[in-house]
Amino acid sequence: MNTVWLLQTGEPLHSDGEHARPMRAMNLANALVDQGYRVILWSSAFYHQEKRHRSRQYQSITIQPQLEIRLIPSSGYQRNVSFQRLWDHLILAWNLNRQLGRTQERPDIIFAGYPPIEAAAVMVFQAKRNRIPIMLDVKDQWPTLLVESVPSPMRLLAKMVLWPYFLTARYAMRHATGISAMSDQFLQWSRSFSGRTPVQWDRVVPLTTPEPQVADDDLAAAREWWGQRGITNDGRVRLIFVGSFSRAFDFAPIFQTAEVMSRQQTPFQIVLCGDGEQRSDLQQQASETEGVEVIEWIDRPRIVALAACATAALAPYHATEDFNASIPNKIIDAMQLGLPVLSPLGGEVRALIERDGIGLSYGAEMSIPLWSQVQRLIDQSGLGQELSDNARKLYQHRFQFDRVYDGLIGHLERLVEECG
Repeated sequence: MNTVWLLQTGEPLHSDGEHARPMRAMNLANALVDQGYRVILWSSAFYHQEKRHRSRQYQSITIQPQLEIRLIPSSGYQRNVSFQRLWDHLILAWNLNRQLGRTQERPDIIFAGYPPIEAAAVMVFQAKRNRIPIMLDVKDQWPTLLVESVPSPMRLLAKMVLWPYFLTARYAMRHATGISAMSDQFLQWSRSFSGRTPVQWDRVVPLTTPEPQVADDDLAAAREWWGQRGITNDGRVRLIFVGSFSRAFDFAPIFQTAEVMSRQQTPFQIVLCGDGEQRSDLQQQASETEGVEVIEWIDRPRIVALAACATAALAPYHATEDFNASIPNKIIDAMQLGLPVLSPLGGEVRALIERDGIGLSYGAEMSIPLWSQVQRLIDQSGLGQELSDNARKLYQHRFQFDRVYDGLIGHLERLVEECG
């Protein structure tokens, strides 16, 4: 195995600047390059997170001698759930197919992200035609989620309209040499949805990230920065959230918890850090709620400094089918920082919480409000430390970056040996 093609759209890239957060594309590319492989990363010229065009035309960017990024243009969109986005993905796939047709070189293996459906199907088609083994990395339950995003009375009609997407998605999954997914439930969904027969090349690959090394000077500066905002290791209960203020999260129980804690006159603080479409609403609610602070997006030193002052990390995902079947990055981030996680998710996450003792569950399904679990952390001396120790131990055993990605690269090497 010498050359690996990656297809990952909708993620930050090396070319997006020093603050781009590594996800699957950057993490796998870096791990492959570190092991001496040449990597060509195909991606969208439209930057999903910032809703802007990196380029209006095809562009090749050399990051280093062993790593090249190839940007495919598309129309762009402003809303994640919109026909504009579907059109963008269609144009992206069309342009990707044209560019692949012009490319004479061939990789030893392809690792392609799914969704978008069309681009993934194009890459599977090209791999199949050229007898190149391909792993399909399934990260979302499209097109099922597209149907579920419309009101219930319209879902039958939506499924009829989106039927070509179902056919295309099943083609991509059935004809991939192997499928990777972030959790076992996600892998099982892929097989069930597509009617795919399980094979030895299917694999669970968690969405973990490397542990950045934070310099002492940077950490000291971060502590001072937090201290100026009244956030120190003062012993009070402190819940934190660091991430995107997107509609994927339900912040209502967090504000309810703050109100309960205030009435009980319990020393507490909730710190929400990030940016996104709910930011204005959260700032307004925080201005009316004692003990809640909304902070801008923070860098890694400030995240580490904040975690050292925290009691637990919040992962307030809406308990939808896809999140319940996955282990989202907020869960793994909390374990990496050695923080107990508080989450309403069922499925894989609740299994980790109940079996491995990495946090506490809450939510309507269990008839357990968030505030009551926070009260447990207050009342049961030593519980927080026990959960913290369990979280860090599980991260090291199952989700540690080198363990996960060295295993994935070894898997790709064996796939090339037997199927290449």
